[in-house]
Amino acid sequence: MTEPHRHPATRRGAAAALLVVAAAALLLLPGSAPSFAARVNAACAGTGTDAATIQAAVNGSSAGDEIVIKGPCLISSTIRLLDDRTYRGHSRGGTVLKQAAGANLDAMLATQSWVDNVTYTSTNIRIEQLTLDGNRSANTGTVPLVLRTWNSRVYDVEIREAPGDGIRVTSLSRNGTHLSGTQVNSIIADVFVHDNGGHGIHVVDPDNTTTDWILERAWIAGSDGSGVDLDNAAGWQIRDLHIYGADQHAINARRCFNTGIHDNYIEDFGSQGTSGTTYFGIRCTVQGDVGSTISGNKINQMFTLPAAGSFVSIGLDGVNYGTGRVTVTGNTVIGKNTTRETGLSYAKGGGTALVVVSTGNLVDRVGTARASGTGVTVTAGQ
Repeated sequence: MTEPHRHPATRRGAAAALLVVAAAALLLLPGSAPSFAARVNAACAGTGTDAATIQAAVNGSSAGDEIVIKGPCLISSTIRLLDDRTYRGHSRGGTVLKQAAGANLDAMLATQSWVDNVTYTSTNIRIEQLTLDGNRSANTGTVPLVLRTWNSRVYDVEIREAPGDGIRVTSLSRNGTHLSGTQVNSIIADVFVHDNGGHGIHVVDPDNTTTDWILERAWIAGSDGSGVDLDNAAGWQIRDLHIYGADQHAINARRCFNTGIHDNYIEDFGSQGTSGTTYFGIRCTVQGDVGSTISGNKINQMFTLPAAGSFVSIGLDGVNYGTGRVTVTGNTVIGKNTTRETGLSYAKGGGTALVVVSTGNLVDRVGTARASGTGVTVTAGQ
């Protein structure tokens, strides 16, 4: 009998199906089964052994695994976070890690490259759905979360009562070892950082390696330092934050270079009120070569100003080298009707020049609406 005619595509499809079946059969051979990421549970007992329980779960996990922490947990030693893993609680309220009284840890959670004092960074770490309580009244110096990592994520985390900074991103290790490469492409989002003894979120980067992160959709309240303080703001996108009650600056961004500071709501900065000190809602020191943008921010002084200090809502506070270029548009500034307040302040500093596009900003109830120093060119743009 003559074989019925088949379209060439049909014959190719049949051959492909045979290959799929053969491949599936190979997967069933002894020793050939693929490995899959596992869920590793760490159940706390609310005692001094909880940190050891969590660390044992981390140490027994494999790359790609998810470590699920069940709280409440009492933390008496720093937990070393291994690379390529997810660290998850059940919820902010359901998984609370509280530092034990008198523990005085450098950090509660920290990436392994920071703990191990190596010259390279950690990678691919995800932390979510938990609360870190620094127990500030019974400890000193502790930073609940220390990140020295690349391509990582922190989501839906609450940091409260930190004796030191709330979250620290750093190029330095525990003993001060410098990073030899870079650490970029990470995100901190949907966090609530409040009532801490240092800066809310602090980037420590003397090495010019910690660039191109995203910090977004966060609430930062009651910082004894600044709400956000960045040694290096290059490539950072800082947006949709609500910052209030900062003793110093709300956002202090050094080395702005392709930096975006957008759509933040800021209120009541500078409550420290030290004589001879200038406090900023948004402060940006500027690098040359490329531009940065500051737009759509809302900056209000809601309550009575301290008796001392000067207050600048948005300040370009000097150019580090070359010609700085910044666009400042569509911001809203409302002050308290004092001569100690300036809405917009543009200063060249030690650089060659500063070029600013400044337009569409609403500035009201401040002593000086806009101040521009020597070497500053202000235009409305094109």
